Amino acid sequence: MLSHDTETELLAKLSEFPRLAVQAAQFREPHRIARYIEEVAGSYHRWYDNCRVIPQSGNPVEPIHRTRLWLNDAAGVVLRNGLGLLGVSAPERM
Repeated sequence: MLSHDTETELLAKLSEFPRLAVQAAQFREPHRIARYIEEVAGSYHRWYDNCRVIPQSGNPVEPIHRTRLWLNDAAGVVLRNGLGLLGVSAPERM
């Protein structure tokens, strides 16, 4: 379903979080989390600039829109969790 380059880039970046969090804790290197969050944010912005998450006014909601909403939510969870590991609170909205 996700076929745009930025979608696959973001999905791949999100999938790195569990391994990266373990490594950061294991080696006591919290900067890895900070750098990763920065990379996720960059991937997210590239994706959001290139892919329509909700349909244009008057157009029906299609499966791709639902999938992109899921990807949007997943990015939010990863960013919140990463910031939480660093002791930083994440805003609900930006």
